[in-house]
Amino acid sequence: MNRLAGGSSFLTPPYISQALRKTNAISTRNFTSLPPSSSSDPGSLGGVIVAVAEKLGIGELATGGLQLAVIGGALAGFRYFSGYFLEFLKKKTIVTADFDSRDESYSWILNWLSEQPYSQKTSRFSVSTSILRAGQRLPGEGLDANLPPVYFLPSPGIHFFTYKKRLVWMTRERPGTSSPAAAVANSSAMLERIQISTFGQSRDLLQNLVYEAQKKFIDRDKSRTVVFAADQYGAWRRTRSRPKRPLSTIVIPNNVKIKMVEDAKDFLCQENWYSDRGIPYRRGYLLFGTPGSGKTSFVYSLAGELGLNIYVVNLSNKSMTDDTLNELVSDTPSRCILLLEDIDAAFNQRVKGDTTSANNITFSGLLNAIDGVAAQEGRILCMTTNHIERLDDALIRPGRIDVRIHFGNATRSQAQELFIKFYPSLPENSDLPLLFASKIPENSFSMAHLQGFLMGHKQRPAEAVNLVNNWIVSHKKGKADDSTEEELEASSSTATVKDF
Repeated sequence: MNRLAGGSSFLTPPYISQALRKTNAISTRNFTSLPPSSSSDPGSLGGVIVAVAEKLGIGELATGGLQLAVIGGALAGFRYFSGYFLEFLKKKTIVTADFDSRDESYSWILNWLSEQPYSQKTSRFSVSTSILRAGQRLPGEGLDANLPPVYFLPSPGIHFFTYKKRLVWMTRERPGTSSPAAAVANSSAMLERIQISTFGQSRDLLQNLVYEAQKKFIDRDKSRTVVFAADQYGAWRRTRSRPKRPLSTIVIPNNVKIKMVEDAKDFLCQENWYSDRGIPYRRGYLLFGTPGSGKTSFVYSLAGELGLNIYVVNLSNKSMTDDTLNELVSDTPSRCILLLEDIDAAFNQRVKGDTTSANNITFSGLLNAIDGVAAQEGRILCMTTNHIERLDDALIRPGRIDVRIHFGNATRSQAQELFIKFYPSLPENSDLPLLFASKIPENSFSMAHLQGFLMGHKQRPAEAVNLVNNWIVSHKKGKADDSTEEELEASSSTATVKDF
């Protein structure tokens, strides 16, 4: 009996002995979630937890729960901090450049990508007829060609290629139109983002890529003048570009050309001179005279001669305010031409107590924008007007306007020069240019009037000379320049001049 009471198994059924062994195993584990060896090892995590539990007088079941809580917390902490660790590791091993479609640099990268071999052979590509942000076109994009161009660009996603024998990968993202990022974009364009990455800590490779893309983009406009205009959001928007117009095509007195060009070139290379004397580094020109005398055309030609772009501000824009105008002028580049056309139409001569115009810009706001504390330095300001007498003296005082250039009606010498430019195939000894100029009254017609008349006789110089007298008479009577009745009458009563 004693042997039976002592737990001997040889007198008990087999299933009872098996149940006893399972009970002993459960009691040996002490309700812990760790193996017995780890719990008994003082240096293990389970041993440390058991020791702490014994100090606190916690039961065996609570000790197992404590172990599970510690392990779960450790895993959660690892998962939380692993993101920071991976981000830290990426910053130490990967360098990335970001490009946003709202910035001009985005156009550089798209133009650069369109010329890369990878874009020509990738199986995932997008087709575009424009590579400028906001859907604007580059020179030659449907404007100088019969058909619009086609650009093959990597489609949205991840692309791997090599640049200067280094592995580079590009991520192109195009958020949905309902996302917050797309909501702030221009409604006429879809917001996009490009990331270009490579291994290493040095930014030199990606910086060289950006500079190369910028140079390729600028090289496209070297022979052109780019025009920017203010949009309804108060930002500069590239509107168009046109081939540079040589100064030789502008028919104005040579002394005016020489004075303006030399003065502007001298200004652009005298920044230190202005700085040493504490003079604001700005230059203002007022071009005034009769309508159609070539004021705006000369500004375009001057921009091409100096290699500058033109930024046009429309003061009659109803959405333009003092703050918007000031921000626009401040955002112009340090080397550009800021053009304010027909300034007399925006601000007439002020009367006492009247400091506003028909739009939302105040006169003081305009003055602060063009030469206030926040005004951009290094730019050339050009104003055009047909009525200088209507301008306020404060607007055209020295310091705001440094040089005034008068554009008057055509002289006989200008009429002769214009005739030669219209018909460059005439022999040098032809007397048609001089005969045409002799029939033009001095300072009576603008260059635009003479040009309009010659446009009707592009390939017929002798006919232009024959009909110019009748055109002058009809013009003085107030008849339209394109009156065919007057031309038919003149052709029957005027002596014929033969072409040479």
